[in-house]
Amino acid sequence: MAPNDPHRAAPHQFDKANSFGNRKGGYPGVKPFRQKPSEVGIPNYLPDLPQIRDEMVEFNESISRIDQGFGRLIQNLKQAGVFENTIILFLSDNGTPMPNAKTTLYDTGIRLPLLMHVPGIQRQGKIDDALVSWVDLTPTLLDLAGVKYKADSFNGRSFKTVLNGKNTDDFSEVYASHNFHEITMYYPMRAVRDKRYKLIWNIAHRLEYPTGWNVWDSSTNYAIRESGVTHLGQRLVQDYKFRAEYELYDLINDPLEVNNLAYRAKHQTTLNKYKNKIKQFVTQTQDPWAIKLIHE
Repeated sequence: MAPNDPHRAAPHQFDKANSFGNRKGGYPGVKPFRQKPSEVGIPNYLPDLPQIRDEMVEFNESISRIDQGFGRLIQNLKQAGVFENTIILFLSDNGTPMPNAKTTLYDTGIRLPLLMHVPGIQRQGKIDDALVSWVDLTPTLLDLAGVKYKADSFNGRSFKTVLNGKNTDDFSEVYASHNFHEITMYYPMRAVRDKRYKLIWNIAHRLEYPTGWNVWDSSTNYAIRESGVTHLGQRLVQDYKFRAEYELYDLINDPLEVNNLAYRAKHQTTLNKYKNKIKQFVTQTQDPWAIKLIHE
């Protein structure tokens, strides 16, 4: 089931908050959830501006609608007598459609929810800190369904053992990539992340970082541009727009990823370690951009 919420809805207008699919009169069977702008929380990666508060009102109502819809789906599965025979994954494809989140490889862009209900696994309410990636989903579902497959047919791997509370240490590292959101938003990046560090390789670092068009046209982005604010949360707007070739972050001490350690002398050993991980990743996945690292 692939709902559109909480995606931005067309048209994208810089002069007023996006509706995020909300409409006057609401939807049948959906309880309205309407906050005042003064009541919403501002994400720690955005400045506090009136236009952003207005968009968060719409965004939160869209979130409420998808929550209610998911509840109705569960109810329908139970009424049909198939809930206990159904694998359910609740996940998202990217971070919030806001500047400093969607289309980035910061955690605000790629650290996503994954809630699972799996028949036969009795670990309800348990939280695992294993790092899994969406390329792991297909082999995991095949494994759960008892389907035989060749493990080397996939870049990902099954995390069925993690669901059983085992081998979580085997899932302590993930990789990420980005090429473009649309052709005019071209900015290739590669990253490796574990539970302590993340390294981002900005392949096109000489370009100003572009913004996906549905975020660029938003009243949130317009307000940021026109207000002259210097920071997106704690990140400098200048650092967001003009990035170093490498960004190395200590996620334990710097979870907001604002202190780039890549060019500090005492972190060169760590930098080289993670650069080598990215080099292995792009080589193993036959990434066309591997040629840049090979030539260098």
